[in-house]
Amino acid sequence: MYNIGIICGIIFLQPMFGLEGLAWGVVLGALLHLLVQLPAVRQTGYRYNWELNLRQPGVRRIIKLMVPRTLGLAVNQFNYLVITVIGSTLAVGSVAVFNFANNLQSFPIGIIGVSLAIAAFPYFSEAFAEQNTSKFIVHFSVAFRRVLFFIVPIAVLLLLLRAHIVRVVLGAGAFDWSATYLTAQTLGYFSVSLIAQSLIPILARAFYADQDTKTPVKIGVLCLFINAVGSVILAPRFGIIGLAAAFSLANVINMLLLLAVLRVKHGDLDDQTIIRSTVKIIAASAVAGLVTWIGLRAVLPGINNRTFIGILLQGSVAGAAGLMVYAGLALALRFDEIRIVSDWLKRTWAQLQLRVK
Repeated sequence: MYNIGIICGIIFLQPMFGLEGLAWGVVLGALLHLLVQLPAVRQTGYRYNWELNLRQPGVRRIIKLMVPRTLGLAVNQFNYLVITVIGSTLAVGSVAVFNFANNLQSFPIGIIGVSLAIAAFPYFSEAFAEQNTSKFIVHFSVAFRRVLFFIVPIAVLLLLLRAHIVRVVLGAGAFDWSATYLTAQTLGYFSVSLIAQSLIPILARAFYADQDTKTPVKIGVLCLFINAVGSVILAPRFGIIGLAAAFSLANVINMLLLLAVLRVKHGDLDDQTIIRSTVKIIAASAVAGLVTWIGLRAVLPGINNRTFIGILLQGSVAGAAGLMVYAGLALALRFDEIRIVSDWLKRTWAQLQLRVK
């Protein structure tokens, strides 16, 4: 609903009010995002009472936890501000290329990393509320491995198919081959940190559930500094690709520091299970990546890979082959996560049958 509001602002409000129409589209999207949730909230029995009591312990605790979290969001925005300022000193269009590549890589992060983190957060909170560290570790291990199961092969495919993805999604109008090349290269450097960026939401929410909102902010500020220094050093030499490299480096360090601090606070995080699953996931993803790479180099009869249809077919066939191999290896290696996907497919099929009946 939030995105629908923004799209309405672009299509209907911008022609009427100019740039202000875009801003009103964001306001509309935020309002729709709130309103669409109210019926479900009401069904749970929740009723809002107009009462303001800042002395209530729960309210004071929320405010205390909220301030660092708000600063953390500000750090993320300041990070993009630094990138924009440095990017504006580079070749014309560099900031646009960075934003295009960032939007493409944000899609799997939002669908997998953020979604699974939101789903896992109540379980983390419940475990800490019960002061049951063992329960938290079990839920954390499962969530961590699920993110890896889905995001590692996607990162591999994103790296291999980056030019195809950029050309299919953005390759129209004035977006020429040079812009495609720069965006694809930038996306390639982003894909290096895709795993880290997808794990950060899980790690951050593990701290939030423990009512520690300060640690992620401190680490975020440090990584903001690393990103800024890296950008200043790399951007003059490598252009927009240097900005992407610095961004990825900062995110990898962010993830490693969050994981290290969490490990120090709570001890063994089911390390052996996580390491064992990670090794299997990386191995299966590497084989899937090899199959995808071979598929890209296999020339399909009658396909001109210089056309939109040709690029789409080449990338789709190669990517589908890689994903099928990964799924087959996941079944053969008996990943726990493949059972989750299988159960979801069975439930979805059963629901569709009920709707048809």
